[in-house]
Amino acid sequence: MFGIVVMVTETELSWGVYTKESSYSFALKCLISLSTVILLGLIIMYHAREIQLFMVDNGADDWRIAMTYERIFFIVLELLVCAIHPIPGQYVFTWTARLAFTYTPSVADADVDIILSIPMFLRLYLIGRVMLLHSKLFTDASSRSIGALNKINFNTRFVMKTLMTICPGTVLLVFSISSWIIAAWTVRVCERYHDKQEITSNFLGAMW
Repeated sequence: MFGIVVMVTETELSWGVYTKESSYSFALKCLISLSTVILLGLIIMYHAREIQLFMVDNGADDWRIAMTYERIFFIVLELLVCAIHPIPGQYVFTWTARLAFTYTPSVADADVDIILSIPMFLRLYLIGRVMLLHSKLFTDASSRSIGALNKINFNTRFVMKTLMTICPGTVLLVFSISSWIIAAWTVRVCERYHDKQEITSNFLGAMW
């Protein structure tokens, strides 16, 4: 979450307050890179601890027993997703698009940071993992014992299903509003390079 907040702050400030060549932009991007490295380290530690728990539960002596191809694939995929972030410096590319309604071509020099910043929202999947680790179903010994007897796998999907059963309105409301805000900000950031009239590059206009 910290990296996403800094990324949004840097993206907004670099558009109107300072440029990408500024030292402030470089400092914020270095902060994003530092938080990304810390996040990757924490993810590796989490999976290492998960493998240790698997070895204890199954009485395995070698950690390679727990490393199935599926687990390796998801670990690598998770590291790749979380590693995406805007790198320090200014890098641009030529973006050619067609304007809405008029269909006239528009050419603009856009920052590569846009391509690297928007995928950072994929890190929000970690919220589900935090909810799992702090859920009473996961931390309560009696619940885990009953789940083990009934062969229930306490994962993020199970916790989300439980929340949807207990409070479906709240879950859907939070998910819908969050997706709406993220999509509106994404549209605003992408459209501001071609929207000269500031219709969709305005946040309220993008939300509408």
